[in-house]
Amino acid sequence: MIKNNMPGRSIAAFMGFGAALLLGGCGDDAPPSARPSSQSSQPPVSVFDQPHTPVTETEHQIFERKYTEKCIKSQQASGDSQLSGDQELGRVCTCMAQEISKRLTHADAVHFNEKNEFPFELVMMTNAAANDCLAQKP
Repeated sequence: MIKNNMPGRSIAAFMGFGAALLLGGCGDDAPPSARPSSQSSQPPVSVFDQPHTPVTETEHQIFERKYTEKCIKSQQASGDSQLSGDQELGRVCTCMAQEISKRLTHADAVHFNEKNEFPFELVMMTNAAANDCLAQKP
């Protein structure tokens, strides 16, 4: 029999955090008529079209700081957090930011750091990081 040392509600809360961040970053407030037309003859060239660009140390640091801040604020606002206090919440959120940062692509780093939005890949990494970090003992 496998003993589960983590409360299931904590995992669900952090997975819900990932989903909330994804949905919070979706869409924009501009009416359809104010959006730029996507009927150009050539696709735009962007940083997202360069999958092999490495993430710089500065981008990792910015990501980890911003992610940790968003994680803490989101969990404090949710009221569903099963973590015992701000210190434990800070530890788990920092752990999650570091775990995600290890697998972060340049495109995802730029998207998160500059647009303040969560690409779908980050949500998936958030769920995996939550499981790992909640399982770790301080």
